Amino acid sequence: MVIHGSLFKLLPFGVFILLFKFGAGLHFTLLAPLGARVFDVWVVGLLIGGAALLQLLLDVPAGFALDRFGYLRLLWVTTAAFIVATSVLIAGLTPMTFIATLFLGAFGWLFYGPGVDAYLLSMTPVEYAGRVVSMRDILVSIGIVFSTALLAFMLSIPVPMIGGIIAVILLCALLAGIMSPRDRVSVHAEKKVPTHHYHVRRHHVGHIFHAIWKLNPASGLLLLSGLAGSIFYAVIWFVVPLLLDSPSGASLPSVALGIFDFAVAVLGFFFGRLADKWNQKWLIFFGLLLFSVTGALLGFSTHVWFLVLGFMATAGDELSGLALWAWMDRLDKSHREDGLIAGVISFFQDLGWTIGPLVAGFLYGAIGPAWTIAVGAIPILITWMISFWTLAPLAVAPGMTAIRPPHRRKHKE
Repeated sequence: MVIHGSLFKLLPFGVFILLFKFGAGLHFTLLAPLGARVFDVWVVGLLIGGAALLQLLLDVPAGFALDRFGYLRLLWVTTAAFIVATSVLIAGLTPMTFIATLFLGAFGWLFYGPGVDAYLLSMTPVEYAGRVVSMRDILVSIGIVFSTALLAFMLSIPVPMIGGIIAVILLCALLAGIMSPRDRVSVHAEKKVPTHHYHVRRHHVGHIFHAIWKLNPASGLLLLSGLAGSIFYAVIWFVVPLLLDSPSGASLPSVALGIFDFAVAVLGFFFGRLADKWNQKWLIFFGLLLFSVTGALLGFSTHVWFLVLGFMATAGDELSGLALWAWMDRLDKSHREDGLIAGVISFFQDLGWTIGPLVAGFLYGAIGPAWTIAVGAIPILITWMISFWTLAPLAVAPGMTAIRPPHRRKHKE
């Protein structure tokens, strides 16, 4: 396959994506166990949720700043902020250094997601845009797999070494970013993918409720499933690192968190075809049921069963999510607001990543890790019950999807 010249020039930026996600993902995964060494667990949940809330509130202003100052330039700034955030740990772990690394890291995440997507779309020819977005998802997943594979080792070494290692990874990411070609065109100059607003995180509030209402019940269920799924994954990413840092953590495989992205990579294409050919009502119904039941059981499983149930939970999530997107795509005849809907769903996912650590922090010490994960699955069960009531009178037939559904995040971004 011949690589288009403009795509070949983006190879350094691909290295940046992978290394940033590797280092930043590792930093986020370590926050709960490191915080628990200097604070009560409920305080750690409050702090991590507060940082996520701050990021959520600054999301739209960040989009305007990216347009004003340039995508690549602010990605340099955000990566430098992350290097400072991790370098703080070199001084050792104290309440002050933990708070500093947490909130500096939140600033580091602020521009990453929308900045990367806006940069790629602005630099990519229209005919390659969908392919580049898919490659971005692959690089992100590889970075997360690297970070989860290294998690057990990082928890066993002194904190100053942790800070130094992650800082070096992010410094390499910064160098790759500096080597990337400068962006000179705004991503808003041309709408290159249907889910444009999902990728650049810019939505106009005045049109939201009208757009959501006219595509109900598909759009409403997508919002609920996005919120519920993000709460669940946020709880998982809070509880599992704490378990791995405790004596009882020996019952979990060190790559436990990597199973979710692995499942997406294995099942994504197959389920996409399934959503096009099978009755979408039943795919949504059984997907949400599988997601909620296996998610609730996940905390009570050990060793290989954690991987099996984690794989099945993600399978249910992907199955219902892709079917909902395919259904909504068929309801939307004009496809003028695909990006707006996707942007609102992204907002609800971010809200879930704010709620999840708060819930997990308060429940972890009160009812234990297993029941905390089970409680994290309750919003998914509620979504399934709502879908059962909503979908019962409807006949949702299969049909080809005209747009590529945005990847639902199984990790912090």
